Amino acid sequence: MRIASLKTLAVAAAFCLAAPLAAQPPGDGHASSFWEGAPAGVWERIGFMQERINRGVEHHRLNRTEATRAQNELGRLREMTRNMRNRDGGTLNETDRTYLQDRLDHLGNDIHWMAHNGW
Repeated sequence: MRIASLKTLAVAAAFCLAAPLAAQPPGDGHASSFWEGAPAGVWERIGFMQERINRGVEHHRLNRTEATRAQNELGRLREMTRNMRNRDGGTLNETDRTYLQDRLDHLGNDIHWMAHNGW
């Protein structure tokens, strides 16, 4: 292989490795800082999200439409959680837990975006 080809390959590899770092949200680069204080369990996180919505309304960071949208999604997640638990004898299996946690992550991101940018 020629030297020029090796240099090109090295530069391309460096860009591939740097791309995920450039896509990180602003801040200290730790995802945990965005969720600081959030509990780990699904039901506990649902309660945490309810508090975030309530605080957003109270501090005028969420308008009525945004709060209603977030509240509706949280209601759907509560219902899904109940149905999944009932189906599996009162517990959540790992697949359901992961799915619900992902939906809660998405809702949290939506609330954050609405509070800072408006819907």
